Amino acid sequence: MNGPRMRLSVTVSSLLTLCFQFAQIPTAHAEPSPDLMPVWRDIFMRPDTSLAAIPSPTANPLTPAKILLGGKLFFDTRLSGENTRSCATCHEPARAFTDGRQRSAAIDGKTQLLNAPSLFNLAWAKNLFHDARASSLEDQARQPVNHPQEMAGSWSQIIDRLSADPAMTAEFQDAFPEEPVITQQNIIAAIAAYERTLISPKTRFDRFIAGDDLALSALEQAGFRLFVGKAGCISCHSGWRLSDGKVHNIGTAGNNSPDAANSAPRIRTPGLRHIAKTAPYMHDGSLPTLQRVMAHYLKLRQNQIALSPNLVRPLRLSDAEKDALLAFLRTLD
Repeated sequence: MNGPRMRLSVTVSSLLTLCFQFAQIPTAHAEPSPDLMPVWRDIFMRPDTSLAAIPSPTANPLTPAKILLGGKLFFDTRLSGENTRSCATCHEPARAFTDGRQRSAAIDGKTQLLNAPSLFNLAWAKNLFHDARASSLEDQARQPVNHPQEMAGSWSQIIDRLSADPAMTAEFQDAFPEEPVITQQNIIAAIAAYERTLISPKTRFDRFIAGDDLALSALEQAGFRLFVGKAGCISCHSGWRLSDGKVHNIGTAGNNSPDAANSAPRIRTPGLRHIAKTAPYMHDGSLPTLQRVMAHYLKLRQNQIALSPNLVRPLRLSDAEKDALLAFLRTLD
């Protein structure tokens, strides 16, 4: 079994390289042949997302009681210093766990926070936050609580508040029978367990990848061919989460000068699931619409040497191709 799977991974890697090389040639037709669809379907196929299959660390296994507790803590304002904010303040379920703001609101009303990223499908992520500074959901869940402009929580105060609640005390006993107490570690473990279960629902794109050729319209399928071919989107947005999990300089520096783009920060590739609900876009929320995102990549130039080599430059798309690519992106919702 290992042999065939290994051969397929080599084929996929070679195929991605070939499509990217073709995509850099403006006159080339980089759209994949229909006979390559089995390979694309292997790349984008959703994994088993049942509770037993969700990745979790040995030190923090998923249990129904722990997930239930973590969900309550995610919405609990007692984790914030002023008892007014929760994790859900910046990560609203109705907005695919973002907040719809260009930048999340700081406590002082002045500090420049970043755009709130979606929390969908992070159980499969290797790096978290825009700068990829966290390597686990436990580390990710801790940092906003500590941050002075996000939740400004005090762990001793948080533990005192929760311990004064008999119902909460009982839930910690159920969730952590081996250590049935309210501690910082258990609070973080429960929130991380809940976040691992935030999985984007299946979409028409998933049905298409699973073999239903009628799940996408002709226009949407044309957009998919652009996504994996000429537009080169797949070079960063690969896999079922549509993210390579790596950091890239994509030229988001606040203005159009080559020097500014060359000095832009390296940002982790976001997943594209439910992208229509996560506007505005980019780590700084500087692009309000998907049309503006597309325009950003179309304006990148060869002399912006520090940009990620994954980016197609120059990228030229006709109006019809832009419409098709946007139509495909909307199938991810």
